[in-house]
Amino acid sequence: MTISFEVADRIFQAPKSLLKPIKWRVAESKKGNEQFRRLECRVAVDGGVPRGVFFRIAVFPRSLARAMFQLECDLPSGRKHVPLYRLEVEPLSAHGNKLYGPDEINGAIFDAGETHEHVFYDSLKKDGTLRPNACEQARKVNVEIRDFATGLRYACDRINIVNPDEVPPPADQGTLL
Repeated sequence: MTISFEVADRIFQAPKSLLKPIKWRVAESKKGNEQFRRLECRVAVDGGVPRGVFFRIAVFPRSLARAMFQLECDLPSGRKHVPLYRLEVEPLSAHGNKLYGPDEINGAIFDAGETHEHVFYDSLKKDGTLRPNACEQARKVNVEIRDFATGLRYACDRINIVNPDEVPPPADQGTLL
């Protein structure tokens, strides 16, 4: 079971604030050989605190360029998350869009290292409902993102987070973007 368009739209459009604690943690990749830093915090939406709405950031210490910023929420039937927005700054792998959604992005291919963003509005089914992976389609970002602060500010502006200044820099990893 997925969330309704109305709920996703409300979460995406409403003013949001990040809730404390806002802390970086070290994590291992699925392969267990690469360390990265991640930040995950709950999000208040329009002054309320709905269950399961999160903002996530991942930065990668072996790269001076890669980062990911994501707004997501839990599905009603459990703890599985569905992303509503994702900004990928200089991703390691390429991304290929499916052949549905807005004509201008159908089948678009983004090379590894090409910054792009995913918004759930571009991945809706024909009947207007969300797909299980609500962020399959991507669009090019027409803003140059060269550092962590610019990426954070861009993502927070797009998803209407009002307190991005409360996100601390990724600490001892130095310049990441």
